[in-house]
Amino acid sequence: MGESVYQDLPWRKTSNLFHALTAEIFLQRTRVSQVIPVYLQFTARYNSPADVIGDGKRIYQKMLVSLGLSWRIPVFVDLCQSLVRDHSNIVPDQMDSLLSLPGIGDYIASAYLCFHHNKQLPVVDTNTVRFIGRFFGWRSNSESRRNKKFRTILFDLVPERNSRRFNLGLLDFSMTICGVNPKCAMCLVRRKCKYYSLMTNK
Repeated sequence: MGESVYQDLPWRKTSNLFHALTAEIFLQRTRVSQVIPVYLQFTARYNSPADVIGDGKRIYQKMLVSLGLSWRIPVFVDLCQSLVRDHSNIVPDQMDSLLSLPGIGDYIASAYLCFHHNKQLPVVDTNTVRFIGRFFGWRSNSESRRNKKFRTILFDLVPERNSRRFNLGLLDFSMTICGVNPKCAMCLVRRKCKYYSLMTNK
């Protein structure tokens, strides 16, 4: 199975690790459709954290404001400064180093390391947690991504090999098939899903 079966998103194909990390920051609490044009504008202008710091016009501010992230602008600048100052303008590839950076939490670090370094880490977000809740018949909400039960299941599901492909598939499935309005008729695992069983037996 080739990667062409996944959503064709520009940050998934980039070899620029600063762009990859920036995409994960942009995607927090923001729809993919909103992020794509801003990401393309950003990556066309900036190749590294040093480029951001050196931009006297601060064009990046307008870009982040358009995503509704104005409150994160100072944090994003701090992040770029830290990468330049403490990491030689290079995004680290270790969890502890990433978590020490301004504005980088567990989700961003895990997604970045899995998708761009193929590390065996789960992607715990609203979409994947929603799928887990439905499949196992657990109540879930926006805060369930912090729930140990959900996090443990998602961690245990990630295979040692092909972690990136697995998480891409799970994320895309939970966004496009098991979305807010689930397309159960298209779901290949519906026969084992508690939610589907409940819906069909009403």
